[in-house]
Amino acid sequence: MNELPLPKESHLKPFPFLSAQRLVAWAVWVGVFLVSYNHFSRGGRAAGEAWGPRFHIPLLVTVFLGLFAFFYWRIRRWGRAYHQGVAFFSAGDEQQASHHFEEAARRATQGAQRAISVAMMGQCQMSLGDTGRALELFGSAERSGKLRASVPAIHRWMPSLIATAHLAQGELASAHAWLEEGRKRNGTLPPMYALLPEVALLCREGNPAAAVTELDARAGEADALVGRDARRLKLLRAFALDALDPVGHASAIDAALASLQPLRPGDLEFLSARWPELRAFMERRGLSRAA
Repeated sequence: MNELPLPKESHLKPFPFLSAQRLVAWAVWVGVFLVSYNHFSRGGRAAGEAWGPRFHIPLLVTVFLGLFAFFYWRIRRWGRAYHQGVAFFSAGDEQQASHHFEEAARRATQGAQRAISVAMMGQCQMSLGDTGRALELFGSAERSGKLRASVPAIHRWMPSLIATAHLAQGELASAHAWLEEGRKRNGTLPPMYALLPEVALLCREGNPAAAVTELDARAGEADALVGRDARRLKLLRAFALDALDPVGHASAIDAALASLQPLRPGDLEFLSARWPELRAFMERRGLSRAA
């Protein structure tokens, strides 16, 4: 598999091992220790009696509470931005969701927080049709290595998202490679996450019969999908049936296309942007704004 690109913005790249916040925290702790050690080692017993309980312990407590409050505040800010992103994403507003996920990535205090924020931002960008940007963000989440232990479900889901982005760009070999990686990671994750790119690949490679067979065999997985992916899968069913026998499957094609409603801008153009045959089918059926 080709190595995925990375975004240029520092707050979207993998979280650094040594961040500014961590360096400041360690510097404060080391500074307090050195000052305390130097004071008590040179001041002798009298200094210890004079400054011990009245100075040393309150200082340590103050520093500890200050650092705790700072990181707690940062975590709360991240959590607020992330959950706002989830709310907008669930409501179908990927533009606003992406904005909040980016803010969450900027406010992250840990590698896992940034990785999941960036991964969700990548999914928003892919839904909005910017697959190049999505691959950069997925590359950041993959390169960090934090999802495997912290959010294993998204770690196993990521190859299917990457495969879908490559597919939308017409990079079929890369899409195949990432789908294979997804099969290796799958574990207990429901395989429905890979259904869209697998069916799309079969259609794009000129095998509509296999695509229809796959959809029929995995009807339960198809029914479990919601939102834009569900509508895109229904479009692919209509496209595959039309390629097989547009007259014999006319009623099934009409039913699949009718179930796409209500459509939103970007629902279908994501797949058809670099797929001339699918775009032509959509134009013939009045589903595309493209001329």
